[in-house]
Amino acid sequence: MRYYVTFTHTTANGVAFEYFEYQPATPIAGYDDIDNLTTMIRGWGRTNVTVIAFSPLADPTPTARAAS
Repeated sequence: MRYYVTFTHTTANGVAFEYFEYQPATPIAGYDDIDNLTTMIRGWGRTNVTVIAFSPLADPTPTARAAS
């Protein structure tokens, strides 16, 4: 399952919002998954990370996949 993840972090200019598409090995199921996600984002050099939301993304229909 793929997710659209939105998070905040601190920059020299204040708070920034960012988002990205994320596909974990297993579906997000609880606090530990969010903690792992936050740790991953911190690994990119972001500080004071807060995951605001994660929304499941629908996989394309078989017809849409075939056309791409």
